[in-house]
Amino acid sequence: MAFVEGLSLCQLVFVLILLTVPIFYQISRVFKYYFKLIVYFTISILIGLGVCIYSLPRPRDTRNHFFVSWCVRVFLRRVVGVEVEIRNSEILNKYETAVIVINHQSSIDMIPLFMMWPENCVSLAKRELLWYTGPFGFGTWMCGTIYVDRVNHQSARKTMESATDLIKHKKLKVAIFPEGTRNHNGSMLPFKKGAFHLAVTGQVPIIPVVFSSYENFYSKPERRFDEGRVIVQVLPAIPTVGLTSDDVTALTEKTRETMLECFDRISQELVK
Repeated sequence: MAFVEGLSLCQLVFVLILLTVPIFYQISRVFKYYFKLIVYFTISILIGLGVCIYSLPRPRDTRNHFFVSWCVRVFLRRVVGVEVEIRNSEILNKYETAVIVINHQSSIDMIPLFMMWPENCVSLAKRELLWYTGPFGFGTWMCGTIYVDRVNHQSARKTMESATDLIKHKKLKVAIFPEGTRNHNGSMLPFKKGAFHLAVTGQVPIIPVVFSSYENFYSKPERRFDEGRVIVQVLPAIPTVGLTSDDVTALTEKTRETMLECFDRISQELVK
């Protein structure tokens, strides 16, 4: 009692929070979901701040991704309890230039994405990421991310042309989520053709990368965020040499079918 009487109201509230959080974390699935998301986004913002400082000597340099990857491997994935298994990662660094296409499920894609992030690679992202995600957005800019204005088609076209020049002259890989938005339904949305036009125009291979379903540990509709495992499967590169814009539709569909088959297969491995 003497201990309690010696505490101010603010101190008492703080102590009560410290005592009750572990209890609610264990007994309430919804509490655990929101608590882990808060932790996840807080760490992501801190990573964004850190990469901004780390990148000051060389802004817009792809090597700045090293800081992000290190933070994800050492801190973020361990704090939220996500194990990542990467298969055939050697394919990512086999090619000097490539367009890497990845299925998009959630904001927690950041964990498997930066566990497998290859050398000399930039991402192609929607412009909103820069302006509406605070320090994280500025951090992506410092890493050389290419932003697309999805509302202004003329601007988007010029951005894709600039990306083609970067691939050719700076020998970059470009990582793109071809679904264009997050997909929580346990499958894959139709692919947009931008990534495939980019690959055909640059005559560089497409490297499909598949993240297994997060259903074994994460579900936004169910408000569930447990500890779990993700399989990242890097598929053989698809050549585009000799292809033209007339081949883009078939190339897009073929790539999606290949990735969807892989998604179903590796996701089934994680079913308890």
